[in-house]
Amino acid sequence: MAGAIVKGMFKLRRPAYRAVIIVHVAASVAWLGLSLCLLVLGVWATTTQAPAEQYAAGTAMSTLAGTLAIPFGAIALVSGIVLMLGTKWSLAYTWVAVKLVATAIAFALTVFSLRPGLAATAASLDPASLQVLDSQILAAPIVSSAIYLGAVVLSYVKPWGRRRAALGRARVPAPARSAR
Repeated sequence: MAGAIVKGMFKLRRPAYRAVIIVHVAASVAWLGLSLCLLVLGVWATTTQAPAEQYAAGTAMSTLAGTLAIPFGAIALVSGIVLMLGTKWSLAYTWVAVKLVATAIAFALTVFSLRPGLAATAASLDPASLQVLDSQILAAPIVSSAIYLGAVVLSYVKPWGRRRAALGRARVPAPARSAR
């Protein structure tokens, strides 16, 4: 990795930073786009009155999540960690910690719940008969889209500043001085 060792961490040099931030943003946007596609397909699958359309939507959801969700999520998560370790935006900032935890949870849910759930739903669909689908098919894309949009807001707004423990020492207010 292009970086100099600094206090046990590394500092990304400008070309490496640019490459990693581009990869991170592209993967994150792709993951959000995938989530929104899954939401549209889920609405289609749960509201259509045509069995063939329901089958197509359910199968498309399973195929998209099965092929794209893990690569996009893994790239977004790993590149975010590299940025966290190689820039000033470390875990010392609350918004970075919140974004990291949210992304890790979303990725774990993708691996252990979303993909298997959509695969099971797709396997149960029949192009010749309409199925009553549980509204849970919509829950995952709604939650993941909210998480990813929240991550966008956190990245842009950068609320909360540095965590107090990360400041090294608590700030002690200076005693008031007399005007005399």
